Amino acid sequence: MAKFNLLEEPWIPVLQEGGVEEVGLREALLRPDLGPIETPSPLEEAALYRLLLAVLHRALEGPKDLDQALDWLEEGLPEDRLEAYLDRYHDRFYLFHEEAPFLQVADLPDKDPLPWTKLLPERASGNNPTLFDHSTDQDPPPLAYPEAARALLVHQAFTTGGLLRRLGVTSAKGGPLAGAAAFVAVGRTLRETLLLNLAPYEPQGDQALWERPPLRTADLEGYRTAWPLSGVARVYVWPARGVRLLDEGGGVRRMAYGPGVRPEEVAFRDPMVAYRQTQGRFLPLRLSVERSFWRDLGALLPGAGGSWPAVLEHAGALEREGGGLLPTRARLRVLGQVADQAKILDVRREVYPLPPALLTPGGLSDLDFALKRAEKAGEGLRGLAYRLARDVLGDKDPEELRRFARSLPLEPLYWHGLDLAFPSFLDRLDGGEARAFWKEALARAVREAWEATRLFVGTEGRHLKALAQGERALGGILKEVLA
Repeated sequence: MAKFNLLEEPWIPVLQEGGVEEVGLREALLRPDLGPIETPSPLEEAALYRLLLAVLHRALEGPKDLDQALDWLEEGLPEDRLEAYLDRYHDRFYLFHEEAPFLQVADLPDKDPLPWTKLLPERASGNNPTLFDHSTDQDPPPLAYPEAARALLVHQAFTTGGLLRRLGVTSAKGGPLAGAAAFVAVGRTLRETLLLNLAPYEPQGDQALWERPPLRTADLEGYRTAWPLSGVARVYVWPARGVRLLDEGGGVRRMAYGPGVRPEEVAFRDPMVAYRQTQGRFLPLRLSVERSFWRDLGALLPGAGGSWPAVLEHAGALEREGGGLLPTRARLRVLGQVADQAKILDVRREVYPLPPALLTPGGLSDLDFALKRAEKAGEGLRGLAYRLARDVLGDKDPEELRRFARSLPLEPLYWHGLDLAFPSFLDRLDGGEARAFWKEALARAVREAWEATRLFVGTEGRHLKALAQGERALGGILKEVLA
């Protein structure tokens, strides 16, 4: 029996009147007053936006260019076309359906079912580390249908590659965002947010999952079915794994599980992903456990040959050309996970201002200035820490000196100070004050990190002598910072 249609049932969390309200997919796309998606999970946020954008792209077959996007921003979306599209594919959006459950495989064998917790990287399952919760495979908690729908989307987008051993497949590739950070420009409302990320689109050659015949187990055995990893709507909602949620009448505890569609690598750049160029190849920019994402933006600057996400370029152009149509400045959210093969180390959401000037030649020049000067000062502090270690410990093994240098708060506190200052630097890109602000922020971060290091090192004679020598080197670093 068909059950829980995602077009009508409430399951997408959005901001509304100061709180969070769940709405169906149809309401999310048609009500212009709803706030943006609001969820504690960065992965869920990215996956939900990708579904909404995929439906819009396919229903409206656009926008063809920036002018059409500006028309939709000013006049509203062509709702009659959108309604007609949703009505046409209404039966393909049931979470439970005998022939075509959404993003699942209806006849997938339920022998050796898995707990639903496998769907979410932040939940414990199998031999995954219990970083975020302590669920057990033997007794997974029941999952309500709205949560199950969101978890399904997250898994298909972010599942990592690795061992599988089902239906003749021993290992499977990861989802499209398994090793990439996703960029989303978030506006005042959900409608604005979708339009900011609805980059110019070419419908030919693309096909959404719900526009194809439902996948069957026979299609997936032995990784038999392969699709090109291209086409915006196809990649945004990609069946990386065969899944069938097992309904218990009021929720889900387990699921049938198997391989999904094998991705054929082709020359395609995901519009929500940034790419760095390495040895002639474009690789997605990833999040890191050790450092904030902004420090890697240098890989996208013109001299480095990288590629900004198409949605970010579109959002910037829409803000510049849209004038008063966008009364508040959009925010940039960088969403994703940090994984070591199949082990999830972190799940992150970083939020930055998105000034219209960011991707202009002037904005990129200021960004280049900020990143290079920050790295230069960071290198100076790294050298200073090693010199301080040598002056304190004397002639020791180099590795021992490096361990002592790394234990000093000098470099970590410096970068922490810049993490706090970088959003304010971006805010000033439109006003021409960004470089002066950044110089002061760098100098302040250097001084504060040094003061903390002074307290850390100690007050014995050799410590004070080492610090006095370090002060001279610090002066050189500050001189370069403020030049």
